[in-house]
Amino acid sequence: VVEDNPWIWPTQYATEKDNKPKEALGVSDEKFTADLVTKAYRTMVLKTLRYAHKYKEDSFLEVQLEAIIMERMTKSPRIMDIYGHCGFAVSAELVPIEFEERVVSGEGYAEAKDVQKRNKDGPRSYNNFTAEEKLSFALEMAESIADLHGFEDGVIVHDDVQLCQWMTTPDGRLKLGDFNRATIMQWDEIKDQYCMFNNGIAFGNYRAPEEFKAVNLDEKIDVFSFCNNIYALITGLWNFYDTEDDEVVHEKLIGGNLAFVDPRWKDQSYEEGKLVELLPKCWAYDPDERISIFDAVKFLRQAVEDKPKHSN
Repeated sequence: VVEDNPWIWPTQYATEKDNKPKEALGVSDEKFTADLVTKAYRTMVLKTLRYAHKYKEDSFLEVQLEAIIMERMTKSPRIMDIYGHCGFAVSAELVPIEFEERVVSGEGYAEAKDVQKRNKDGPRSYNNFTAEEKLSFALEMAESIADLHGFEDGVIVHDDVQLCQWMTTPDGRLKLGDFNRATIMQWDEIKDQYCMFNNGIAFGNYRAPEEFKAVNLDEKIDVFSFCNNIYALITGLWNFYDTEDDEVVHEKLIGGNLAFVDPRWKDQSYEEGKLVELLPKCWAYDPDERISIFDAVKFLRQAVEDKPKHSN
């Protein structure tokens, strides 16, 4: 983090003091984050290659890809703003509040028996968001992905949709970043359609089932992973919260086994019921049967509009 103007007029210190959060932000390092929130308006981030990575062509191309996408998406208020790019670094706006830490409790894992005991008298989320906030954040995330998939010059696949890719601005808006794994889909002028792509061997526990075949992929992989985020919003846990073994999760996904969703969430509130209703639409095993991110945005916007007609 680099302060654009570390020295300010004394009269501005009072303004910065007023910028300090009045309540806890729900992140692991409250003091550090609160300080960033205070100085966010005059601060930027310099994102550089990690020391563990070598300065080689592949790494350069990843950083360049991120810079190109951020620059082309400048008009979107839901994508982090870029200020500059050189070599293996990108300078960008400071979006100071970790979103993942607010959504997922601790490590995000729990034993099934403990969750069952906690939910004995009804499902209880491990995060502190209200039902209205969950629906609102879900819509914000969907809209930012839709900005990529609906880009006027061609589909951009994020290819690494996780909660940690969103950060929260001081005024509470979500912004999407981290595009060094992204894929800009190519156009087949003979077939008059987008070319499917291969993103290599899948790893982690947040992937769409078809990613384990690593061939014939399209933007629908982002939709599947997006609903993993929805699950975390609802419950405060990861989708497969009872195992930290990625290989076990891979086998479940390849076999078509999805995360367990307590059916009682449907009746917990109007908003949470709508989010539960969205899950199977995004989690369809066959990507051809999976809804698009534009369908998800439409569904969530309609849910928000219909809210006054219902009560929790």
